[in-house]
Amino acid sequence: MPGAGLTPRETARRIKPAVIHVGAAFGQDASFAETGRRLGLSRWEFYFGARGGALGSVDADAIAAACGFFAPGLVRSAWESALAVAPPDQLVREDVALCISWARRYLASLAGIERLADLAGRVVDAADASGRVLFAAWRAVPDPADDPAARAGLALLRLREHRGAGYLLATVAEGLTPLAAILAGPGAAKATANGWHPPYPARADDDAHRLRAAEQRADMLAGMAYECLDGDERAELVTLLESAHRQVVT
Repeated sequence: MPGAGLTPRETARRIKPAVIHVGAAFGQDASFAETGRRLGLSRWEFYFGARGGALGSVDADAIAAACGFFAPGLVRSAWESALAVAPPDQLVREDVALCISWARRYLASLAGIERLADLAGRVVDAADASGRVLFAAWRAVPDPADDPAARAGLALLRLREHRGAGYLLATVAEGLTPLAAILAGPGAAKATANGWHPPYPARADDDAHRLRAAEQRADMLAGMAYECLDGDERAELVTLLESAHRQVVT
């Protein structure tokens, strides 16, 4: 099998695009915006209400800390507006239903979907949740269905939270604030999209170097979760997730 003997860290690096894009693809579907409108919520209000809702009725500062790369002011406004419309558990149920519906439409026909669900589910169950509060909260959300597509969709949502939290930990460990990391990477347009307002701080000379180090550290942190699989299983998971990514992207 191509890639047999992949290390956990290399596995995490190889599947990063699939985890990030497939794990969040349901949020880009028209049904996500439609559900938000039905509830009377803007896109950001539904996004933070549903994603952060797994933590329960906490203060907005806790949601901003967990999400990390979004401006606290944006998070607070969206979170408080969402909770004024619906309780967190309802917003989470809506999110889960959308994730499952999307997965059944786009992943159910994938060759090896049951194996993908099994392998990804094992990684989710084995992953260390230290410092990853949103991942821990989403892992604790009960699965309302057990068909392979539903299990795979929710596993990828959870793995995305695990990867994202690890990247936030890595960024801070390298001495970067989330805003500095955005400015050193995607740039000012992304900072604005995430609710930050100019004027932005000047980039330090070593910010780009720190960001590269954070990305490498994030691969290591994410990879620890894949130690529960042997080398052949990791290679199999990479193949399945790369196939899922191609199917969703195209």
